[in-house]
Amino acid sequence: MKIIAHRGFSSRAPENTLAAFGMAVEFGVDGLEFDVHLSKDGEVVICHDEAVDRTTDGEGLIKDFTWEELRRLDAGSWFEPRFVGERIPRLSDLLELVAGTRLLLNIELKTNIFPYPGIEEKVIQMVKNFGIVNRCIISSFNHHSLLRAITILPELKTGALYEADLFKPWEYAETFGAAALHPEHHSVTPELVREARHRGIMVNPWTVNEPVHMERMIAAAVDGIITNYPDVAKQVLQNTSRR
Repeated sequence: MKIIAHRGFSSRAPENTLAAFGMAVEFGVDGLEFDVHLSKDGEVVICHDEAVDRTTDGEGLIKDFTWEELRRLDAGSWFEPRFVGERIPRLSDLLELVAGTRLLLNIELKTNIFPYPGIEEKVIQMVKNFGIVNRCIISSFNHHSLLRAITILPELKTGALYEADLFKPWEYAETFGAAALHPEHHSVTPELVREARHRGIMVNPWTVNEPVHMERMIAAAVDGIITNYPDVAKQVLQNTSRR
């Protein structure tokens, strides 16, 4: 089971910053999960919320800021004073950081509220330029966005994010060619994993933070878990393997 750091090592550093990503890489995670938006001037930037209010010292929607304005915001001090000066990174900044690794990159397109026209093309061109298409999964709650991504680059792996239980999600994924299902972890059952695997579809649930839920995901044989606590997940995996 792969350990995928949710917004980086977000339990130890401010989420979706280079500090959080660097910490996750140093710890030895299998992959990184993060969220992307488009700035007012079309830069692909990494942040979870549509607005900067919660995780920076600014106020307003990302789509209304230029990159020059976004890069001046403090994205670290809200978490701990020692992270003052951390910035909102661009996708290109993170891709440069992990260029020499074999990490899986789960890039979530935050197009479920604002569609950000052209974001699929921009992200795909960037991962192609870095030569990492084969280790990327493009995920989104907006499955139209995933279909657009597959249309642009058919060999691209996509992950369908969802929260409520779906009826036969493995069949749904096949309707538009999703390579993975990314359910909220309470929706995971052994049947889901079994049926998905029979069709060659991965299952990577989110956000699995409690040891008891991690153990259940291991028992269900999911492909990976998306978690804020890679350290806890690693320990649970080690304990399980000793049994």
